[in-house]
Amino acid sequence: MTRDSFVRCQTTTATYARCRQYKSLKDDTTIYWQYERLKGWLKPWKITIVADDKTGLSYEQIDIVLSPCRYYRFLIIEVAIDFSHSTGVNREFVRQHAVFGKSRRAHTIQDCILYWGGRKSEKLVRSYDKKEVAGYRVELELHSPLLRDEHISTLEDFDGLPDTVYPKHFQFVTVDWDRLKRHLTPKRNSQALISGAKQRGSSLSRLRRYLRRNGITNFHRFLVPHAINKRIDRAFTRWSGHFEGASCRTTNTK
Repeated sequence: MTRDSFVRCQTTTATYARCRQYKSLKDDTTIYWQYERLKGWLKPWKITIVADDKTGLSYEQIDIVLSPCRYYRFLIIEVAIDFSHSTGVNREFVRQHAVFGKSRRAHTIQDCILYWGGRKSEKLVRSYDKKEVAGYRVELELHSPLLRDEHISTLEDFDGLPDTVYPKHFQFVTVDWDRLKRHLTPKRNSQALISGAKQRGSSLSRLRRYLRRNGITNFHRFLVPHAINKRIDRAFTRWSGHFEGASCRTTNTK
């Protein structure tokens, strides 16, 4: 334990009075354990586990922290997908190819970070260059309404995370320009529309808004999966197998 301090109220409703901070002796994993609830309807504890940037969280790490908790549920789960620079995934690539379900890109003053969705929506997505992993990170913060809909409430439900995230809430796509041109050709100002769409092709958000302003809806019908999705699917499969394997080993040793 590195710290035990009062919790400063960050909203209009006070929640917990104190927070203990724990630091792993093996990596940079940090635990924030809030206690002394200030409202009767709150649970006795609220625990936040912040993973090591390079290794993430293992099943064993989470299980050890949750072992004193007879009943619990997850309020937020962050899924980070890191891409090495050799993949070509960077800020420009994400703007041009990333789709996060129905979430729209948010306008922020932080030029180095791209945002989709919001803290009050079902998910918040951030993408940014991550020096600690020498790559580019796409980070999905899944909130409790989405977790409830997907029936993810305990550690044993984590095997459903890959199917929850990909491809429904995250995938890379590319515009089928031939199909879009065929759709626009019968229109009176087709050449101007096609030219305007090409000029905005570096950003899916800009392209979507442009087509909507010109009466072209159902933008998703002009999108096809990007080839890099196969690598993402394989990475999720490997992670799920490793995580489930750790779950079996932990269960067998108890």
